[in-house]
Amino acid sequence: MDKSKKLIVIGGPTASGKTDLAVRLAKNLNTAVFSADSRQIYHELNIGVARPTAEEMQGIVHHFIDHVSIKEDYSVGRYEKEVIKALDHHFADHDTAILVGGTGLYLRAITHGIDPFPDIPAEINKELENELLEQGLPKLVEELKIKDPVSHNTLDLQNSRRVLRALAIIRTTGQPFSQFKTGTTQKRPFEMDYHYLEPERAQLYQKIDSRVDLMMGRGLLAEAENLASLRPLKALDTVGYRELFDYFDGLFSLDEAVDKIKQHSRNYAKRQMTWFRKYNKEMKSLAVATYF
Repeated sequence: MDKSKKLIVIGGPTASGKTDLAVRLAKNLNTAVFSADSRQIYHELNIGVARPTAEEMQGIVHHFIDHVSIKEDYSVGRYEKEVIKALDHHFADHDTAILVGGTGLYLRAITHGIDPFPDIPAEINKELENELLEQGLPKLVEELKIKDPVSHNTLDLQNSRRVLRALAIIRTTGQPFSQFKTGTTQKRPFEMDYHYLEPERAQLYQKIDSRVDLMMGRGLLAEAENLASLRPLKALDTVGYRELFDYFDGLFSLDEAVDKIKQHSRNYAKRQMTWFRKYNKEMKSLAVATYF
C-alpha cells in the first residue's frame, strides 16, 4: 500500500449534501471527484437523478457521471474495474481522490471489492425481465425464497434489480446466490478515509421534498416523456421516472405522481441510511456537510 495516496470516501443518503462537500474538498485539495451513483452514471438520466449541474461542479472534474448509455448492460463488476483503473491513472499525478455517492454497492465495490460472479447469458436476463413485467415482483420474490432463503432474508426485496440479479445467478448455476458471496475484502494500493453524512431525518425529508419540486420545475416531466419509449430498460425502473410513467398510463394524477416520487425518495433515503449503518461501520458519521 502506498500511504502517500489517499481515497476520501463520502457516502450518505440522497439529498444529504454529498456533492457540495465533495466539490469543496476537491477544490481545497486540487483533486477530482469519482462518482459512486448507479443512476447518475447514465447519459440519458439527468434531472430525475439529480445529476450535478455545471454550476454545482464548479469546474471540478467528475468521473463516472454521464458515463454510459441506459441501453448498455452496465454492472457493478464493470464499474469496479473501470474505477480502479481510473484511480490508478489519477494517483500517478495526485495524492488524493474523492469517491462520493449514495449507491452502497458501488462504494463497497471500490472500498472492499466484490465477489466474482459468473457471466449471465442474455437469454436468462431477458427471461427474467419478461417475467417481472408479466407476473410482477412478488412472484419472483417467492421463487427466491424457495431457492435461496439466505438471500431472501438479506436482500432488499423491494429492489427488483437485486432480486433479478440473484435469480439470474441461481438459474445460470443451479446454486444459491448467497453461496457466491464470500465477503472477502480486497486490498487496495491506497489508504482510505471514510465519512458518512446523515442529517437529522426530518430535515433530510424536507430537503428531499423540496428537491422533487425543484426537479419538476426544471423539466422532469418532459425528461420522462422523452424516455417513456425506453421504459422497459432496467435503468428506468427507478424513482422519479417510474411514477411519471404510471401518470402517463393514467394510473395517477400528476399531483399524485409527484407525491409518490417524494414518498418513494424518502423511502429510498431510509434504506440507504440502514445500509450504511449495517455495512459501513468504519465510516465516520457527520451530521452536516462540513469540512473534516
